[in-house]
Amino acid sequence: RLSRLASLKLPHHHHFSTTVAIIAEESNPALKFIPDYEGVEFLVGNDAKTLASDPRTLDTEAFIYIVPGSVEALSAAWATAKKPKWVHSFYTGIDALSGFAGESLKEGEQTLTNAKGAYSPSLAEWVITSCLYFNKQIQRCQINREQKVWDKFVMNTLYGKTIGFVGFGHIAQTSAKLAKAFGMRVLALRKNNDKEAPYADVVFPLDSSLSMLSECEFVVCSLPNTPSTMNFLGEEEFNAMPSTSVLISIGRGTAIDEVALDQALEKKSIAGAALDVFREEPLDVLSPLWRHENLLLTAHNADFTDDYCMRGWDVWKANWEAYRAGKAFVTAVKTPSEGY
Repeated sequence: RLSRLASLKLPHHHHFSTTVAIIAEESNPALKFIPDYEGVEFLVGNDAKTLASDPRTLDTEAFIYIVPGSVEALSAAWATAKKPKWVHSFYTGIDALSGFAGESLKEGEQTLTNAKGAYSPSLAEWVITSCLYFNKQIQRCQINREQKVWDKFVMNTLYGKTIGFVGFGHIAQTSAKLAKAFGMRVLALRKNNDKEAPYADVVFPLDSSLSMLSECEFVVCSLPNTPSTMNFLGEEEFNAMPSTSVLISIGRGTAIDEVALDQALEKKSIAGAALDVFREEPLDVLSPLWRHENLLLTAHNADFTDDYCMRGWDVWKANWEAYRAGKAFVTAVKTPSEGY
């Protein structure tokens, strides 16, 4: 753990002078891209005692938390500050901060923002890649080449196929936009179905999940990690899906019952799955999931692009500009203690 504090001091030409505290592990790559702002000092730490005893923490109003930083350090610094107003999660998922939010955030006075939108384009590309991988039988093509087999099979298209989204936030909507470009029919299952649902042909309430799943060739789960989303897709849901359907998981691994998924892939009650997120990461070498030929697996790196850190900072900057101007935050989280 980082006990010494690093700080980046920039020249004070502006009347606006402030400290922003960043809670992160010293080796986190995002720290290499801290933006230059005149009149702003960035205080970097990951140790509760050190941050709490640093005199600069007292006047800090703005905080940034980068997973897997110490939430204990954030809590200590937040409690030490005289008027803490805003904490920003560098990532979109805020499940690591739901406990902190419940205990330390005063609703209406203090705000949690996140990186909503920063990583949606890359995740949407991965969703379409997964659809095409199974739809065009890429694995079959690869094996044919290796075995020198001229296999003139009937090629499928995404055009006219149905894709269903379990959760319909920013990532899902960005994916749905691409799906529409391929001529797919888009279904959405969401908690608040009075909200606008761009690109969705039909919106289903949560209690109609089995009905929606039964219509899908592709099911995309982008649910956050909350108590109510735990094992949201399990045996009953996989049984409701057609045997030709494919599960695509890009939210949090906890939303998928991996034991039930393993059985569904084994029995071929669904055609396949594409997983970028898992209950435990890295995925244990002893996990039965590794054995399935009908599984496309990536190491939670679908959004780990070369501009990953810059995109994260761009969202923080937009919120910072709003904060300085006294305007509404761009990506304020409405229900921080619920974990999304």
